[in-house]
Amino acid sequence: MPLDSRTREAREYCRHVLPRVSRTFALNIGWLDPGLRESVRTAYLLCRAADALEDSWPDRPDRMRERFAAFLAAVGGDDGVAAGLAAEAAGRAGDEEDLGLLTRLPLLLVGMRALPEGDRALIHRAVTVMAQGMSRYASRAAERGPAVPYVDDEAELHDYCWVVAGCVGVMLTGMLEARRPGGAPEVRARRLALAPKVGEALQLTNILLDWPSDVRRSRCYVPASWLAEARLAPEALVGNDTPEVRAVAARLAALAHEALDGVADYLEAIPHRHLRYRLFCLLPAVWARRSLQLAEHTPGFPAVAARPRLTRAQLWSSAARAVWSVAGDGASRRLLAASPARE
Repeated sequence: MPLDSRTREAREYCRHVLPRVSRTFALNIGWLDPGLRESVRTAYLLCRAADALEDSWPDRPDRMRERFAAFLAAVGGDDGVAAGLAAEAAGRAGDEEDLGLLTRLPLLLVGMRALPEGDRALIHRAVTVMAQGMSRYASRAAERGPAVPYVDDEAELHDYCWVVAGCVGVMLTGMLEARRPGGAPEVRARRLALAPKVGEALQLTNILLDWPSDVRRSRCYVPASWLAEARLAPEALVGNDTPEVRAVAARLAALAHEALDGVADYLEAIPHRHLRYRLFCLLPAVWARRSLQLAEHTPGFPAVAARPRLTRAQLWSSAARAVWSVAGDGASRRLLAASPARE
C-alpha cells in the first residue's frame, strides 16, 4: 500500500536525522532487515527525544515532570500536546540535535503511527517506562542539586540502566518475536529475561567512559553509597588519580563487564536464522568491551580530561571479526570475551 505524503516525509526525516544524532547507531542499524529497521529507527529517535528532556532541558522539578507528562501524552496520541511541546522546544533548540528532535515530535509520531500495530504497542510501552523513569530521576536530581549523585545505591544504578536502556532490549526482542517467533517456550522465556542485558551493558559502559565529562558538568552516576564507603565527594572523582578513585572506577567496570558477559548469553538465545539481528546486538557489545579495556589501560583514567575512544581502525577491525563470528555461538562468545592482546 503506498504511503501518504506525510508518512513519506516522516520517514525521510528519520533517515536524515539519525546520523546527526548518533553516527554509530546509524551504521549499526543497517544490519537489520528493512521492516524492522524502520521501526527501530523511529523508536530510537523517540527515545532520544525523551533523553533530551532529561539531559538538555534543565528546569525546576515541577516543570520537568510536566514536560515528561506532556511527552507521554503526545506519544499516547494527543496531537495538540505534541504541537505545544514542539513549539516550546523550538525556543530552546539552537544547535543541539536532541532538542531538535523535540521540535519535530509531531513528525516523529506520524512515523510511529505508520508502523505495524504490534511495533507501535511495544514502542509505546518502552517509551513509557523510559520517560516515567527519567522524569523520576531527573526531577529528583533537580530538587537535590548538583552536589548529590544521580543514584543512591547499586540497586538504583541497575534500575536507572533498566529505565534508560534495558527496556529497549525487551522492546527489540518483542519486535523480533512478532516477525518470526520460534524456539521452545523455555528458550523464549530465557531470551526475554536476558533482553535487558544489552542495554544495561552499553549504559554501564557509557557511564564509566563518560565519567570525566559527566562529573565535570555536575552529573555523577556513581552511586552515593559507593562514594560514602570510599569517603569521596563527587567533585573528588575528576582530576584525582588516587587509589580510592581507581577502586570505584574498577567496581563500575566490573559491573559493565558482567553485563557484557550476559550479552553472549542473550545472543545464544537468538535463533541462528536471525543473523542480521544477532550482528546488530553483537557489534555494539564488542565495541563496548574494547572501549572498557581501552579505558582500563589508559594511564590515569578516569582522572583524564575526556573519554578514551577507539580508533576508526580498531572499530572496523572489531566489526570485521564480528561479521565472521556472528553465525557461531562459541565464536561470538570468544570475540566478546577476548582481550585485544589475544585477538
